[in-house]
Amino acid sequence: MAVLLQGIRVVEAASMVLVPSAAVMLADFGAEVIKVEPPEGDYNRRMHELPTLPDSDKPYCFLMDNRSKRSVVLDLKCADGVAILHRLVSTADVFLTNYRPPALARLRLRWDDLAPLNPRLVYARASGFGESGAEADKPGYDTVVYWSRSGLESSLLTPEGTLGQLAGGAGDHPTALALFGAVTLALFARERTGRGLKVGTSLLAAGAWANSWSIQAELCGATFPPKLPRSQARGIGVYYKTRDGRMLKFALVNPDRLWPPFARAVGRPDLVEDPRFAEPGPRRAHAQELIAILDTVFASEDAAHWKARLEAHDIPFAILPTYEEVARDPQMRANGMLVDFEHPRFGRLETVDSPISVAGVAKSPARAAPELGQHTREVLAGLGYTEAQIGDFLAQGVAVQR
Repeated sequence: MAVLLQGIRVVEAASMVLVPSAAVMLADFGAEVIKVEPPEGDYNRRMHELPTLPDSDKPYCFLMDNRSKRSVVLDLKCADGVAILHRLVSTADVFLTNYRPPALARLRLRWDDLAPLNPRLVYARASGFGESGAEADKPGYDTVVYWSRSGLESSLLTPEGTLGQLAGGAGDHPTALALFGAVTLALFARERTGRGLKVGTSLLAAGAWANSWSIQAELCGATFPPKLPRSQARGIGVYYKTRDGRMLKFALVNPDRLWPPFARAVGRPDLVEDPRFAEPGPRRAHAQELIAILDTVFASEDAAHWKARLEAHDIPFAILPTYEEVARDPQMRANGMLVDFEHPRFGRLETVDSPISVAGVAKSPARAAPELGQHTREVLAGLGYTEAQIGDFLAQGVAVQR
């Protein structure tokens, strides 16, 4: 079967992570994605240089979020640059953007501006705070909107108010899934109606959805348990350290069923009969005593031993991996979650595949993220501009070919 989105043209006028990563997923399923960048390029080309991120000479942030695209550079401060973008959008099936409303109005890139140029256009915009309200025009990044404003970060804070650094893009990428779904819904609707739609999402909406249990609890008047340090924990689902210094956690979500095999897995079947721990209520009341016992148990053997024991008893658990272990995870590789591609400067690299699969349908092979303006000339030629016109655009800086 052919890739599902073959023949679909996507024009991406966006920067950073959320919208570009949604475009990557469309490209994975065969869409042609044309990335429109300013002369200085998407700032994500330089994100890997931030001192808070892992150090590398390879622009890994950009490689991840922009593979399999073509890059066009247009100066949208020039009327001719805007006109070229409008012509490009008139040939597109999907227009993706994260520009804020004032910029969309200034560049005439609102839904009401573009729909008349292309009645079949699917217009998709992602924002920080949504389309309406006093904060609709504000800038938004995943760390301060998806994580903080949604309440997710508050739930992760320790009682002391500390929290490790959140992984880069960890809110943008799941929000991109929402945008991908919105675009594919609109393409499906277009098959029925023949007309495009405007769709969208926001970091705030996706963060609220991710944190919806807790928000729903508040909406229902629930009482939240206090945050307690490990020394006062009322349950045993805390982190434990193994003999070789690894951190281990488990999830006894159904304790009635899992408590007896868990006790056997840790070599303490006597805990099942101990009146302090036999039932959920007493276990909570004596949680600190049980944590102390389990601290001693887990510290007696290496992580590999506990992995084998817990797996043998079908206990849900995790040994917190290093990033080296994540990158070599055999389960990820067995499911094709990491894929190879050739890069013209860096040779053969691997990248993280998008998290959607369709049985019997192959994805398009991953290709290297484009150099800035790599495809400007060929895209403009495909829009019907003559060599003389393209030469003028390049000479005037309206367009850039690198």
